[in-house]
Amino acid sequence: WIDELILYAKIQNGDYIFEVEMPGFTKDDVKVNIEAAGHLNLQGKTTRRGKEVKFGQTYHIPNKADSATAEATLKDGIFRLTLKKKSKHKPKEIKIK
Repeated sequence: WIDELILYAKIQNGDYIFEVEMPGFTKDDVKVNIEAAGHLNLQGKTTRRGKEVKFGQTYHIPNKADSATAEATLKDGIFRLTLKKKSKHKPKEIKIK
C-alpha cells in the first residue's frame, strides 16, 4: 500500500496543471474522477515482484478549475492532469414575454 502520493500543482499558460509521481503504474492501473465538490480522486492497483501495490488519494482542486476540460496522461511514471480555468460568467439578459 502506498501511504501518500505527493501532488505538484502549478498554473501554466492559464491552465491548472497537477502532477503525481506514479512509478511502475500504467494508465490501465489508475482510475481518476473529479467530484462536483471539487475533489480529485486517484486510485490505483498494480503488481510488483509478485505483491499487490495499491493507493487511494483525494485532493482538493480550485473552484476556478473547469472539470469539463480535464485531460489526463500517464507517461514515464508521471501522472499529469490539465484543467482549464472556468471562463468568467457573463450575465445573460432574459427577455420577458
